Amino acid sequence: MGYTVLLGEYRGYGRSAGSPSQERVASDFQAFYDLLVSLPFVDPQKVVFHGRSLGGSVLSELSRRRQPAGIIVESTFISIKAMAHGAPDLLLVDRYDTLSALMDYPGPILIIHGTRDDVVPVSHALEMKKRIPRAELLLYDFGHSDGPPDWDVYWNDISAFLKRALD
Repeated sequence: MGYTVLLGEYRGYGRSAGSPSQERVASDFQAFYDLLVSLPFVDPQKVVFHGRSLGGSVLSELSRRRQPAGIIVESTFISIKAMAHGAPDLLLVDRYDTLSALMDYPGPILIIHGTRDDVVPVSHALEMKKRIPRAELLLYDFGHSDGPPDWDVYWNDISAFLKRALD
């Protein structure tokens, strides 16, 4: 598609060592962003955040400190509190308030979610869309850990959003 992509693994995820926390993961993603925009071939005005699941929440929060040209959240929850199903606040170590961060973000937003997601229910995406009417919402027939049935449609939809966000 002609885009430069940075796929960062925060500490404690994938093959990265360490212990994750909201503060540490935020620090990792901020360092990833700063490294990316330091590259001579990267235009900082054309960086779009695309995060899946927890990554969508982390990048939404990062938009408070680093201004992307657009944000794509995929299979992402509204907040940890919304996922905790009524657990008392004192038990919630990390907050990850995706909805609040996205509501504060002034740029283009694309919400992607699977209708069969059994980890983060599709109701989270629907609520985000309801609370942020300017956001675009794409629903596909997939679960949390698989992909859409038609990858060409998925990538064409993302490409169309990127073109709109970067114009």
